[in-house]
Amino acid sequence: MKRYRTRLPPLDTLVFFECAFRLRSFTRSAEELLVSQAAVSKRIRQLEDWLETPLFARDRRRLTPTDTGTKLGERVSSALDFIDQTLGNLRMPHDPVVRIASMSAIGMFWLQPRLRAFAFSDEACPYSLMLSDTSRDLLTEDFDLVLTYGDGVVPGWITHRLFDEELVPVASPSVADAVLNANDSRQLSRLDYRRVSPDWVNWPIWSQSQKCSFLDDLPRKICASYSQSIGLALEGKGIALGTLPMLADEIASGRLVSLPVDGVRTGRAYWLARPDGAAAHRGVTDAWKALTGETRW
Repeated sequence: MKRYRTRLPPLDTLVFFECAFRLRSFTRSAEELLVSQAAVSKRIRQLEDWLETPLFARDRRRLTPTDTGTKLGERVSSALDFIDQTLGNLRMPHDPVVRIASMSAIGMFWLQPRLRAFAFSDEACPYSLMLSDTSRDLLTEDFDLVLTYGDGVVPGWITHRLFDEELVPVASPSVADAVLNANDSRQLSRLDYRRVSPDWVNWPIWSQSQKCSFLDDLPRKICASYSQSIGLALEGKGIALGTLPMLADEIASGRLVSLPVDGVRTGRAYWLARPDGAAAHRGVTDAWKALTGETRW
């Protein structure tokens, strides 16, 4: 068995030595360690006596490590960094992180501005955010709060309706003007996406519910995701299907406008969910209240 108590010098001398080695100054080391300069000098001398060799060549301007001091300093710095990192990983955080998962589009366009406002509020706390359009990635015990889509029936979870889905064609003001005034509308596209889930509504399904739409003659451009279709619409590269409450900030800023076409109500909605019966720390309850507007947990 290693006998650390007899084979190692007093450990506080190593902490003082690492600081002096890094800063090359007893005065600056004393300021960082919140002790007197004499205390730093005493600990270094104690370590040198234990090793029976000098660690610094002292002059009035700057501490210069000896060869032994350089070798020891590099090893001690690495060892203390490793210990500090290990203890940091084991220590319970003072403010536990709120783990949030969300479907991509609502996470990007609706959730993140509200999380930013939450982060600036008096109830702010650390949070992490994961985006995915696959339900099995979202509704797991790895998350405290989940933004999801559907009918709100999620076994083992409590859900709060955020807003109903009503899909309306949206575009940048310039594209909307071109479509409505037939100005080079042939150069425009309906920005579409592949359906990840059977209950998603894209342009072909949306068109089936319309008796007639002047948009049906426009070509479809398949995007990598629903989020990308909205992003390209913001860039003036076509017309996307959007749920207005999700795009409230973009609509309010004038970056997007809705076209004068009847929306399609799908009967589904976007929900905020939390595990039923699971214990939650204060950050989770505060985030829930901020996102739902409810005053109770």
